[in-house]
Amino acid sequence: MLSRRIRLPLSLVACVLASHVARAQEPAVESPRWTYEIRGAYFKPDLEQFETFYGDDTASYFGIAGTYRLRDWLELGGEYGLMSETGVGLLTESGTLGGTVELRLDPVQVFANYIFQRSVEQRVVPYVGAGLMVMRYEQKVDFQDDIEGRTDAGWSARAGVRFLIKTHTPTRRSSGDPYWRALAFVEAQHMSAEVDDVDLGGDAVVIGFRMEFDLN
Repeated sequence: MLSRRIRLPLSLVACVLASHVARAQEPAVESPRWTYEIRGAYFKPDLEQFETFYGDDTASYFGIAGTYRLRDWLELGGEYGLMSETGVGLLTESGTLGGTVELRLDPVQVFANYIFQRSVEQRVVPYVGAGLMVMRYEQKVDFQDDIEGRTDAGWSARAGVRFLIKTHTPTRRSSGDPYWRALAFVEAQHMSAEVDDVDLGGDAVVIGFRMEFDLN
């Protein structure tokens, strides 16, 4: 059963989509349908004592994402990220800091984005989205057994702005000349995924490059 925390973002997305149900009979999508993104994030984990063990209360991670556009205002996608940090561990015998600890987090998300785009020529395009996620984790501490596993299903929410860099529109789609658009974006994201009542999520500011294209 989905928890209340997961149902909340899904309900918000459902409300947004329901308010635009009349668009279901729209003509074919004018924007390129397929996309990929290269993403870099400034991440603030919700983990307690993260700063104590890793020397800072923030970290960075890199990710990739891909989406498919169902309408000019709606896309579905998936995202994979990787964060790896090295710090100072906790010695079990003395309870003091010592040795080395390595932490790896791999967030995996599926999501839907609502896009505030009125035309394909729009230069600045805001968007909001929400989805489900799980996070794989692995922790290695000197002189202790490794800990690894994955969280329960959690949720994520995002809001951002895309900036159109360049558009290439072929004169004839059937000629093999692809239709594509290049964009940069900045995004705020919140993730929540728990294991044994410990939340491995957090807040992130993401910047990246996005390529939209059609498969001829």
